[in-house]
Amino acid sequence: MEYTLPVNDPVAEDRVQLSRDELWTGLVAKATDPRPYVPAITECTVLSENPQGLVREIARDGDRFRETVVFDIGHRVSFRREDEKAVWTIDNVIDEDPTGALTLTFSGAFEREFAPSRLAAMRASMAETAARTLAVIRESAAA
Repeated sequence: MEYTLPVNDPVAEDRVQLSRDELWTGLVAKATDPRPYVPAITECTVLSENPQGLVREIARDGDRFRETVVFDIGHRVSFRREDEKAVWTIDNVIDEDPTGALTLTFSGAFEREFAPSRLAAMRASMAETAARTLAVIRESAAA
């Protein structure tokens, strides 16, 4: 599952245009405290961190679990859950389209199959989270 959106709209002159560095800084902030970016996450505690990533415990939709977050500096933040309930990897990737414009791609790899209706809901949630992530990063850059 994957969702890509443009980071900047060249027509929206009144909107903050994000640089790659600002986008990267925002994704790292999201890894540390995802609550402003993902309203379903109600708690987050960073258990350990280093320059290559962190381990965090989050509460989401009544479920508590740990994620290992890996930084591919300047390019990708990967969130990995692997426990008795679920295994997944979600990537947030900074890239460029063929014209050189910045893009943000959210992708998810899951170790189980989902019913079509659940998959559709997950795709919609991914698109909403990607858009919200850009909005929060843009607000922070404007401050």
